[in-house]
Amino acid sequence: MEDTLLTLLNKSVKYLENKGVHKPRFVVEKILSEILSLDRISLYSNFERILSSDEKKMLKDKLINYDDNKKDEIILETIRDYYEKTKIYLDKKGIDESNIITNIIFSNLLNIDMSLLFTKYSNSITEDQKNRLRDILKKIVDKKIPIQYIFNEQVFYGYSFYVDKNVLIPRIDTEFVVEKALELINKINNPKVLDIGTGSGAIALVIGLENRESKILATDISENALKIAKKNSEILNVENVKFLHSDLFSEVSYKEFDLIVSNPPYISRDEIGIMGENVLLHEPQNALFAEDGGLYFYFEISKNAKNHLKNDGYLLFEIGYSQGNKVKDIMENMGYIDVSIGKDLTGNERYVFGRKKGS
Repeated sequence: MEDTLLTLLNKSVKYLENKGVHKPRFVVEKILSEILSLDRISLYSNFERILSSDEKKMLKDKLINYDDNKKDEIILETIRDYYEKTKIYLDKKGIDESNIITNIIFSNLLNIDMSLLFTKYSNSITEDQKNRLRDILKKIVDKKIPIQYIFNEQVFYGYSFYVDKNVLIPRIDTEFVVEKALELINKINNPKVLDIGTGSGAIALVIGLENRESKILATDISENALKIAKKNSEILNVENVKFLHSDLFSEVSYKEFDLIVSNPPYISRDEIGIMGENVLLHEPQNALFAEDGGLYFYFEISKNAKNHLKNDGYLLFEIGYSQGNKVKDIMENMGYIDVSIGKDLTGNERYVFGRKKGS
């Protein structure tokens, strides 16, 4: 019959007593609570539990290697301990979304899906993992490198995208723009879509994945960005999106799009002071800032989009939180009808869309 948790606890206490360890029962309970991801009180309700072979091995290793002169180090032995310490450290350093970033770090560190991290909490952390963790934290805290650039990955609309310093990191805010785009085209047979300033390809590729009947042209002025977008197209196996190097509409010849969508640079130079340091240091500036108080590209795209839209075709923009009425006015002054402002779940204005008036 296999030993229960209670039996192993008592044997372990006896072993540490023979080693002359101070407060051996407390030490053993601490070790077991870390291995089993339980608080010490909960151990008492699990005394009949049978430990796995891995858990027994961890217990044996910790008991053999326990040094009473370094008893405080036991607190930092498991994945869970380092996970919690990392989160606290990022909080203290003022890093936003420390919980999400910690999940991303440990998911990559352990090469496991984030939803399964808890299954590894009781594992001992290796020296290699400690060293890698230190390097990652140094990049985040000291060099202000966004976590997405460190691991070259960002999840957007449930899909994993490759990203590096050549493209903006797709934000969850933009998912609301994609939702609206899909709503507008899903009622159209074989819709034709133009995505201006595609960057990583996030908007175009998700539309292509979610509406397989659509045909999409995605453009960007940056050849490096287009390389990333094409890479993501290959990774996600998207066949209905084509890419074109173009400054806005300069190389676009097609005139019958059902939807033109764009998340253009829209941040005013006056807002540099409120931007995050990691964004300013590492994300491409030409994809962030626009002249005329951030409105330049809304003017230019609205002016030229009419020449490339079908009658009753839609123009859809992502906008900054305070730009709704300004962009709405621009579109209405250009002759678009049914112009509306949409909000995200936090109540912030997130997109503006309108329709080209039919003949």
